[in-house]
Amino acid sequence: MDTEMKLRPKLKVFRVEAFQSDNRSEGTPGSTWEVQLQQEIHVALAVPDQKGLPLQAHVQIHLRAQASEEKSDPLRSANFSGEYAAKFDYPLDVTEEVLAPLMLEEDHQYMLVSQAFPLAMMHFKRELMATGFEARLLPLGI
Repeated sequence: MDTEMKLRPKLKVFRVEAFQSDNRSEGTPGSTWEVQLQQEIHVALAVPDQKGLPLQAHVQIHLRAQASEEKSDPLRSANFSGEYAAKFDYPLDVTEEVLAPLMLEEDHQYMLVSQAFPLAMMHFKRELMATGFEARLLPLGI
């Protein structure tokens, strides 16, 4: 087994930590909306304070969307915010000395984020749709 496969973590927890929305528009059929989607992503290494527990990678994702109708009526706007957390367990024999430099590499961070981001975006889009907002065309990209 090569080193990369040995160090590959398993997704153990994915949680929606918070979601807030405000969409008071009636959603007039045929109206055009402009959507601005922002994302903030943090990746960190967690070292347990007890023996026998694995090292973990934590991924925090915060998504925000502001939408306004083309007519720019303040009552025809919507705001959405979602916070998500993912935790990945590394194999027990992986040490902090080996993993810490790897966590600084963009490829390793991408491997972690690319597993958590689609889950966060899927939930975010579903919640937007639940408030009556057409979200099927929002991008899923990182």
